[in-house]
Amino acid sequence: MVAPSPSGQQTDLRKVFYQCRLGRDDLDRMFSMACEGIPLPEVEVSTVAGNTRFWKSSLSDLVDAVRDGAPELNQDWNNLALKADTTSRERGVKIDIDKERVEVNVSGSDTTWAFGQFARIENFLVSRGARIRSPRYENAITYLFLAFFLGMGFFFLVEGVGERSADECLKKARQSTANGHIIDKIIIAMYVAAALLPLYQLLRRRASRAQLKVEGSVAAGSWWSRLSAGERIAAVGIPVGLIAALGAAMTAVNDVWGK
Repeated sequence: MVAPSPSGQQTDLRKVFYQCRLGRDDLDRMFSMACEGIPLPEVEVSTVAGNTRFWKSSLSDLVDAVRDGAPELNQDWNNLALKADTTSRERGVKIDIDKERVEVNVSGSDTTWAFGQFARIENFLVSRGARIRSPRYENAITYLFLAFFLGMGFFFLVEGVGERSADECLKKARQSTANGHIIDKIIIAMYVAAALLPLYQLLRRRASRAQLKVEGSVAAGSWWSRLSAGERIAAVGIPVGLIAALGAAMTAVNDVWGK
């Protein structure tokens, strides 16, 4: 937190944001914005690399210091922090960034300035993909949904198989010949839809994952354009392979079990 104001009252605002995509230009803009409205701010930009903490009065100086003092980092920054306040501690901003979240703290004896500054920083982060909820829980829900649907489908396929005789299976197969292809198509469509929804969600979350590139830039545009070439190939190839596998599986089921 920013140090308390000596005036006897202070507004403290704090919020944590997830999935922020921040490159060097974004960091420069946000840090410059954060210092606005703070008269003669005392600025400290810092990072921790291994067991060493580096701090300077500007991001450019910090980058140079890290390049000289921790070359093993190789531009892969895990954290970054900005602290800016006045000598009297009447106004202050502190921003802590890592590869998963951004924590913003704004404090000031001037309530109007504190809320206004906080809103400006929040709007900037939202424009860079910020969200309030952690994506971890959404991923868990997606995996549970997929596992449940696949489990139900497997139960449908094998239900009652062990209780049927060969004659019953053949009779069932003859009875289902007329509408078997229609049922197969419906089941395949259901499975493809159930698999594509989690795949779509996972790819979109991957493209929207938090990024911290102090010495580079982050890709802009739609979530699809931010995917790598390999991820795009997988996004197309997995559904095609899934349809082919389901078609072969349903054909085998009809031939053997008559379902």
